[in-house]
Amino acid sequence: MIRFFRSLFPSRWVVLVLLFLLIRLPLLWLGMPTTLSELHYALLGERLQEGFVLYRDVYDTTAPLSGAVYWLVDALFGRSYLTYRLLATFLVMYQAFLLNSIFNRNQVFAQRSFVPALLYMLFGSIFFEMDVLSPLLMGYTFIIQAVYFLTAISKEASNVRRLFNAGFMLGLAALFYLPWVWFLVLGFFAIIFFASGAFRSVLLMLTGFAFPFSVVLTVFMYQDALVPFLEFGLAWSWQFKFTFVLPFWQVMKIAAIPLGVLFLSFLSLPFVNLGINYQARFLQFMLIWLLVVGLVLLSGHDGSAKTLIMLLPLLAYFGVFLFSWQSKKIWIAEIFFLVIVAGVVVMRYNPLNLVYPSIGISPEAIQVKDAPQYRVLQNKQLLVLGPDVNFYQRNHLGSPYLRWDLAQPYFGRLNRYHSLFTIFQDLRKNPPAYIVDQVNLMPELQYKLPIVFNRYEKVDDGPFYKRVR
Repeated sequence: MIRFFRSLFPSRWVVLVLLFLLIRLPLLWLGMPTTLSELHYALLGERLQEGFVLYRDVYDTTAPLSGAVYWLVDALFGRSYLTYRLLATFLVMYQAFLLNSIFNRNQVFAQRSFVPALLYMLFGSIFFEMDVLSPLLMGYTFIIQAVYFLTAISKEASNVRRLFNAGFMLGLAALFYLPWVWFLVLGFFAIIFFASGAFRSVLLMLTGFAFPFSVVLTVFMYQDALVPFLEFGLAWSWQFKFTFVLPFWQVMKIAAIPLGVLFLSFLSLPFVNLGINYQARFLQFMLIWLLVVGLVLLSGHDGSAKTLIMLLPLLAYFGVFLFSWQSKKIWIAEIFFLVIVAGVVVMRYNPLNLVYPSIGISPEAIQVKDAPQYRVLQNKQLLVLGPDVNFYQRNHLGSPYLRWDLAQPYFGRLNRYHSLFTIFQDLRKNPPAYIVDQVNLMPELQYKLPIVFNRYEKVDDGPFYKRVR
């Protein structure tokens, strides 16, 4: 199979697309379980589509351009998880071919081929959570676009537009997922490796980076949401609070195959003839990319399998060296690659529900749960007091408090006037139809804010309170 993709005949990319869709799409049509991340993005898109402003009317840390995408998807398709997954599939495929074209255009390898795209799309399908249309995935598209401009710098006359465009793409990427701002470090080294390295070149890139941020800041200023944007959209991401949605060792088990391939690829580097000086510099560039990915991981807050997306360009680049066997030993590479493909397919589809239990992976932690208590209310506007967002799967967000951790500074400090006043301001105009009290806060809220919460009466013995006046 590897030998087949070591040429640039048009039939190769057609077969590559078909192979990728064959691996990716069946799980979508068979019913991939909805993840908590997808529910979160859908709720955010619905709330924004109703006319509320991100950060000011919805307390969330999703980057502004990601929020705009979820708003647009909800405006066009409603709460459609299939749309999210199809868009994610398209982005992975686009990123793979774009990165592959960068390698081929710059003659990074001795032979032009579709092997980097093959590796990118294969490992991009190893786990169902990587099918999520996450801010990380959307932002990575612009990171690769920036690399397209950074690695093609040649004559000084053409550097101006390319460097500005590279910085602009890095700015857009950071507005999809703020930790991508670390890739400015990669941009600085790219200027050193592939351009003149002059201070003027750095300023051009920084100017391009700052331009989209200035536009977004202006938009939020006119919407009277500049301070909330600075708090939730920018400052919050640098608190370095890391939460594992899946336990760390479960994530490592899912990542075992791609990390193993990456490790073996590093071991194969001493046996590779890099050739021209440009290829050696590109290797240094990719090693710095690896370090920057580590910085992004430390700055991120979501420890789950979808963060493996960051490794895909590294696997696409270094994996080529692993499979650069001589013609007499090509059959070893073919067998090894088929074993990897089998491992990826088994990990993705978990046949007969045997793989995950046997290696200790519990994907239920990242999936929406369908228990009887979550079916009591349907198509209602809710405020959920507590961390369980599963109550929203058949309902809609009826308050600014999408994330319980961001609501804690208010509902966790009911002895402070500022907290009570903020809750009053948030709920007095558009109170939700129901309140789901998981943490038994309603008695205290009804005592301290009767003008808002005395309008609700408890329904039977459950956690539900219905607005009756």
